[in-house]
Amino acid sequence: MFNRKILAIALSILCLTACSANNNVQHTSVSETTTTVAASAETTTASVVTEAVTTTEITTEETVEETTEAAEDSWRNPEDGLVFFVQPSICQRDEASWVDNWECRDTEVLRDFHYDGEWLYTKELIFVFSNYTNEPVTIDSINIVNDAKDTLVSFTDGSLFLDINLTVEPMHKTDYILRAEDFDYSACESGIYNAVANVGLEGYGRKFFINNCEYAPTFLTEEQQEIFSKADGVMTNRFWTNKWMLPEYTDTHTTDNSITMLYEVFTEEYANELSAEYIDENGNLRNIDGGRESDISYCDHCFLPVYSDENEVLFQNIVTHAHEDSPYFIWFETLNYRMTKTNDGWRVDRFDLWN
Repeated sequence: MFNRKILAIALSILCLTACSANNNVQHTSVSETTTTVAASAETTTASVVTEAVTTTEITTEETVEETTEAAEDSWRNPEDGLVFFVQPSICQRDEASWVDNWECRDTEVLRDFHYDGEWLYTKELIFVFSNYTNEPVTIDSINIVNDAKDTLVSFTDGSLFLDINLTVEPMHKTDYILRAEDFDYSACESGIYNAVANVGLEGYGRKFFINNCEYAPTFLTEEQQEIFSKADGVMTNRFWTNKWMLPEYTDTHTTDNSITMLYEVFTEEYANELSAEYIDENGNLRNIDGGRESDISYCDHCFLPVYSDENEVLFQNIVTHAHEDSPYFIWFETLNYRMTKTNDGWRVDRFDLWN
C-alpha cells in the first residue's frame, strides 16, 4: 500500500530544492515551479507546485529598482484552479500586529483585487484559499519548511504534517489559521519559511518570513547599539525620505560642521562618502530640496548577526517585501552593515537603508 505521507515528505523536500535552485539569480524573481516525483514502490506520479523566491544581496540603487520591477511584472492575481496566499511576515511582538485576532471567513471569491486586510494580523499564519473551479477542493494537510535548511519543521504534537481536511467550496474563499497551539512560532529561528498546502498528491507552497527579532540589532554591545542608534537617526533624517539640506542649515553651518557631526557615528572614510553629494565644486554646502521616497513594498525587517571580533562587527538585515495588489508574491532583500573599532571607539562603516 502506497504511503501518502512518505511521498508528501519527498514532495516537500523537492519543493524546497526547486526553490533553492534559483538562488544564484542576480535579482529576486517570483515564478511557479512544478516538480514531478515518481514513487519507487508504485508507479505513482505527483507534482509539487511552489513559488520560487530568491534572497539577494542588494548593493546599489539600480539593483533595487530591478528587483522592484521584477516583482511588479507579476502583479496579475491568479484566478484559475485553487490558489492561496499567506501573510508576508509572522511576528509575535504585540506592536507588530494591527489586530488582536483573526476570524476565519468563508465567502465568495474575489476578482482582481484579492487582498482583504489579512496582513493586519501577524501573530499566526493565515492560509487564504480561493477555489476558482466548479468542484469542491479538500486540503488534506499542511506542512512548514525551513527554507535555508531544506528541512520540515515539527508541529506541536511532533508531527511533520498537520491534517486539516479543509474543504473549499466552488467559487469560495476560505481561511485556515495555523494556531500557535499547533505550531510554536516563537521557537523558530528567524528566517524564510515555506508554507505548503497538500491536496491529494500536490503540494502548493508560499514563502513567508518568521521574525523573532527585535527592531534593532540587540546582539550588539551596549556601546555598539548606542552608535548604531545614532547612525540610524542620521541616516533617517538626512538620507531617507528627508534627503534635503535647506538654506536654514547651509546658512548657519560650514562643510566642516556638517562632516564633523557624521564623524561622531561613522568612520572618516564613510562620512566623507556620505557627505559628497552635499558639497559643491567649491567645497561649500549646497541646498538640496529633494528626497528619496519610502519603499511602499516594505513589510518588515530582521537584523541577524554574521561575524564579530574585537575590531569588527558584520551583520545583515533581511527585509520582507510584498504588495497588497498582488498578495501571492513575496520577495526578500538582504542588506549589509559593518561597524569597526577606531581610536575614537566604535563607528559605522556601512549602513544600508531599508525603507
